Amino acid sequence: MSALNFARQVFNPEKPHSSITDWVDILTVSSIEEEAYDGIPELVESINLQGTTGPAEASRALRKKLKHGNPHQQYRSLVLLKALVENCDDRFHHTFADNQLIDAFRAIAADRNADKRVQKKLKLVLLSWQEQFKSEPSMRHVADLYLIIKDSRRELENALYVPPSKAETGDPKKKKEEAREKERERLRSEEDERKRKKAKTRRQPFNFEQEKPKVLASIAEASQASSNLVNAIILVNPEKESLLTNERVQDCLEIAKQARKAIVRYVQLVENEEVIGVLIETNDRIITALEMYDQAQAALQDKADTKDITSGLAGTRLGGSTGELTRLQDRQRAEVEKAKQTHTPPFEAHPDLQDLDFGASSSKLPPPLRPMNMGDRDDEQGVPGGGSLSDFSDYESSDEDMHNNRAWSRYENKQEYITVSDDSDDAKIGIRRRVEEENPFADPFADQVVVGPSKHL
Repeated sequence: MSALNFARQVFNPEKPHSSITDWVDILTVSSIEEEAYDGIPELVESINLQGTTGPAEASRALRKKLKHGNPHQQYRSLVLLKALVENCDDRFHHTFADNQLIDAFRAIAADRNADKRVQKKLKLVLLSWQEQFKSEPSMRHVADLYLIIKDSRRELENALYVPPSKAETGDPKKKKEEAREKERERLRSEEDERKRKKAKTRRQPFNFEQEKPKVLASIAEASQASSNLVNAIILVNPEKESLLTNERVQDCLEIAKQARKAIVRYVQLVENEEVIGVLIETNDRIITALEMYDQAQAALQDKADTKDITSGLAGTRLGGSTGELTRLQDRQRAEVEKAKQTHTPPFEAHPDLQDLDFGASSSKLPPPLRPMNMGDRDDEQGVPGGGSLSDFSDYESSDEDMHNNRAWSRYENKQEYITVSDDSDDAKIGIRRRVEEENPFADPFADQVVVGPSKHL
């Protein structure tokens, strides 16, 4: 059994299968775009890690896709092959173009049923290799691959050649040469155009000293644009027009946006500390102006929406006036108004007592006390002037006579002031009696001075 395996390995050796083949299978699936370059660095790294077997395995995997794959896989194989030639080392350059791969190229170029886009891509790839390696003798075999297209086209033309009629006989060789020259010129022009586009994509390094005038001019323009936008927003009357319909505001807005693009670009490129600070400040000013525009526009929009909602609610009748609930509410209001008009309170409480509420027992309370008149106080218990707070306090019975005497004295004094007499002498006598009663410790000799001589003397 071991001898059989050894013979199989000798006469039919297995091809190496590593991550290179897996990467080729992954990068040629239909979900990847035709000109995508994702995954190519990983494929290049895998080829370099495999050593001497890496280029041969990559060439074999790509050759299988070219011979047996669909048009998308064929196109992707040509893209990958061109990228590997541009990024791999010399070891790959000298070993990838074997006879089997060249046969695959020749089959695609001579196949009348092949996809036209694949054939065109093959021509561009071979032409680029001719331009790249024509000055390197060691890469002559790669540069000469472009001749495959010529040979294949010649074989195809010979197979499809129809002898012309006598009227069309002329110089067929000259016509063929002209056709070949035109095709050569067309391919050359396409390649030049591709190189020109590739050169345009390369950005020149930023030189601050050369670009400094442009940077300062951009800062000035951006500052002016932000100020103009703020002023234009302030001058708009929101009652008459909106920011969207104001031409000056819209013009200033577009200018501010364009100016900010240049400022943002210079912020990413400039490394000077002084200028970068000014650029950041200018960018903040433009952003503030743009935020002011957004806030003003949002405020106007909210105000318009609120006005529409209010007008809509005002024009909408919420519930019918003839409903049962409405009639019941109207009846209750009428009864309440009628009760307020016909109800007469039994007494009028003091304003300080009107807000007091004693609960459910308030109906059983006696009416509040009212202040009494002079006559009512005199008639109360036969004591002139009624009683005071001290009369109801705890005191000895011996004090009752003193209290009664004081009450009678107040009563007499009150009667003397109330009684009006035409006799001035009686008035003087009354005054004298009042003085005697009110001030028992007065000077007895002052009576004649205050009261005057007696009437009978």
